[in-house]
Amino acid sequence: MAGMKRVVGLALLLLLSSVLFPVSASDWKFDPSLVHFYLYGAKTCPHCRHMKEVIPETYGADKFTYYELVGNSHNDEVLNNISRLIGVTGVPVIGITYNGTLVAVIEGEYKVSATPEIVETALKNNGTLLLLASGNYILPHNNTKAREIVEKLQYLFTKAGEPSETSTTPKKTHTTASETPADGTHTTTNGNDKRICGPALIIAIAMVPLFPRRRR
Repeated sequence: MAGMKRVVGLALLLLLSSVLFPVSASDWKFDPSLVHFYLYGAKTCPHCRHMKEVIPETYGADKFTYYELVGNSHNDEVLNNISRLIGVTGVPVIGITYNGTLVAVIEGEYKVSATPEIVETALKNNGTLLLLASGNYILPHNNTKAREIVEKLQYLFTKAGEPSETSTTPKKTHTTASETPADGTHTTTNGNDKRICGPALIIAIAMVPLFPRRRR
């Protein structure tokens, strides 16, 4: 039932986006060569295994990076940092980049064929979509605090994790979950560090519903 609600919710989100932000065929076309998927998952999770199979089958193994959580404390710490930023509680957690920019973070299994519409919605709204169990949100790129969160998320998805042996991305041996990237953003797994509370407060300000409800 929860999976059905999620599919319906995603379909409604994309439908509303096409109504509010209509795009003609000549305005934008999805280029599969520019997309890449980063997935934090567990081999014991059937939804993770399914996404791990479907995404490479659809877009190619070179467009997919997988981070195994079972038996890898480093990846588990990185996912904890992602959770602290946006509140994800389950797996799989999928980050989608397009032309090198993080355009969406998805919590749970989703319909991979909807990827072009998800990317288009993010680009037309000039933000990064968060399709989470708690709801659908957007981090607007023209908001300074939201942009800082997007940069941290992009680092955690594209550079901080250790790809599994089955991933096509070379495994990193020097990056740590609390390492500070070149752009100056920083994450930490120390539960006593006050910086952990900061992102949660920022997210409440920067993360706005993609489609605000009308006032009655």
